[in-house]
Amino acid sequence: MTRPWLFIVGMHPSGLEGLSAAARRDLDDASIVFGSPRLLALADVGERGKPWPVPFAVAPVLALRGQARVAVLASGDPFHFGGGASLARHLDVGEWRNHPQPSTFSWIAGELGWSQESTHCLGLHAQPFETLTPLLAEREVHLLAA
Repeated sequence: MTRPWLFIVGMHPSGLEGLSAAARRDLDDASIVFGSPRLLALADVGERGKPWPVPFAVAPVLALRGQARVAVLASGDPFHFGGGASLARHLDVGEWRNHPQPSTFSWIAGELGWSQESTHCLGLHAQPFETLTPLLAEREVHLLAA
């Protein structure tokens, strides 16, 4: 089995205090940490922090394969509308360790009192806004765009 070099860390709005001991250890041990400016600040990674390129691309992370211990920050669950799957499709199982938090969808639905099974969740950051049109109707629809 390959030893992990990539640590995918889901962040909760509570920041570092919301991380498990294992997630905190992997984040602390990473020499480079990728994330959005908001998540880099929330994780307090200082000079180790590298903002994601705009538009989003996984190439800068993959370029460090085998050269450094790298952490990637995501909101909530990195494999629920997050960058986790985008990275994993280029890697062998065992190269990464995932530290998910409740997904942003789960967190917001809970804050609003919405049942997840009756709420549509769409990832519009990589799709046209018109994706919503078929879902709009003259009835109450809980819709959360991630």
